[in-house]
Parts: sequence; C-alpha cells; structure tokens
Amino acid sequence: MNHESEAASNSELSSGEQWLRHAPYSLKQTRRGLNLVIYGGVLVFLAAVGVLYFLFGTELQSLFMNVLPVMAFAGNLIIFGGTILCLSIPEQAGVRRLLIGAAVGFFAKVIFSGTIFFDTEVLNLPVALFLKLAGNVGLMLFALALRKFLFYLNRPDQMWKVYCLLGSVVLFLIGSWCLELVTDLGLVELRLITIYSVMLVGFFLYPCFTFSLKKVLR
Repeated sequence: MNHESEAASNSELSSGEQWLRHAPYSLKQTRRGLNLVIYGGVLVFLAAVGVLYFLFGTELQSLFMNVLPVMAFAGNLIIFGGTILCLSIPEQAGVRRLLIGAAVGFFAKVIFSGTIFFDTEVLNLPVALFLKLAGNVGLMLFALALRKFLFYLNRPDQMWKVYCLLGSVVLFLIGSWCLELVTDLGLVELRLITIYSVMLVGFFLYPCFTFSLKKVLR
C-alpha cells in the first residue's frame, strides 16, 4: 500500500521534481558546480574591489596589484570548472547548449585574465575587448540556463532572481566598456571610480543571486 501511494505521489511530480527527490549523483555534481561558480564569483568580486581600492593610491599598491590578477585568474578558472560540472544536469532540462556556450565564454575570460596574470601583452585592444565581451555573454548564457533549469524543477517562483542575474551582467558589461572608453580618453579619475562602483554592484550581485538559486536544490 505504501509503495502504491509513493508511486502515485511520484506520478504527480514533474521529472525535475523527481530528480530532486531521488537526489542522484548528477544532483550532487550540479550542487558542486554551482558552489564553484559562487566561489569563483566571490574571488573575482574581491579582486575587483582590490583594484578599485589600490588603484587610487596606497603604499601597498605594488604588492597587492601583483596579487589581484592571481585572484581574478583563479576566480575565472573556478567559474569555468563549475560550469563544466553543471553539465551533469539531466538532458531533459534542455540547458546543455546554453551551458556549453557559457563554458566557452568563461574560457575566453580565463584567457583574458591569464594574460594579465602572466603579464603578457599578446592581446591587442580589440581582442581583449572581444574576450571580455565573450566572458560577459557567458554569464548571460549561464543565467538563461538557470532559467530553463528552474522550469525543469517546476520553480517559476524563483524566476525573478534570474532576471536580477541578467541585470547584474548588464551593469558590469556597460561598466567594462565605459571603463575602456574613459581610459582611452584620459578622463578624470573620479569618473573611473563611478564606473568601477557600478561594475562592483554587478560583480557582487551575481554570486549572491546564484547562491540564492542554489538553495532550490536542497
């Protein structure tokens, strides 16, 4: 009798809800992947905060400006690895192509941050901007993958968080391009601070909302 009631209960659940209930290995991998994306995002955010703080004068500037590229490179690499782990989401969710596209974008960002980390100048400005854009597109694709994932889990009530993720990407996408423009034009540092502050809001919100969405997998 218990088996019959359990079977009836399972039949009322969507495939995504059943996947959550049975907690397979792929669910654990997805959790690990989202954790890595969160940890990597926090590292990138801290690196951006450090750049803003030490860019405008401090006795420890030379020391920390050598450490911050390491943090940014490590953070982007961790985000890339987390996205790869998220490919364990069932194919029925229909997120695989979006995640692959996100992984490609994140790998481009790894290349970009790696050139800074290894202190090479092999990238000219157009290529550097393209890699940064690809990384931001990767963040958008990852957010859209989470959107489809929420539909798969039958959690449309969490959809507003995805839109907040997309909004955060827009903030540092616009900020990133404005930063390049302002730097090339040699405008005052006050405007650099303003642009960086807008970017930091985006860098902060992305891991926060990703963490909030991860709670759905509990």
